Amino acid sequence: MPALPMALKGISCSFPRGKRIGVVGRTGCGKSTLVQALFRVVEPSEGRILIDGVDIGKIGLQDLRSQLSIIAQDPTLFQGTMRSNIDPLQQHSNEEI
Repeated sequence: MPALPMALKGISCSFPRGKRIGVVGRTGCGKSTLVQALFRVVEPSEGRILIDGVDIGKIGLQDLRSQLSIIAQDPTLFQGTMRSNIDPLQQHSNEEI
């Protein structure tokens, strides 16, 4: 397979703690690649990604992914109950949800 060009280069950004962030842009600008990198679906070829000062490449996938959320722009019909989709790892009580 031929080497593909890097989709994201020289990115540096900071977001306030506890805020919800939206990633928007035109087709092909790297939105999906950025999200894949944050969830470690793809690993960076260089550099690192820090969340709250933690290098996400050095923590377990379950620990990382259980702390992030994504809302796709396309409407999606989920299987199961609303509760199981809001809390798929069953870590919260009904009162907390």
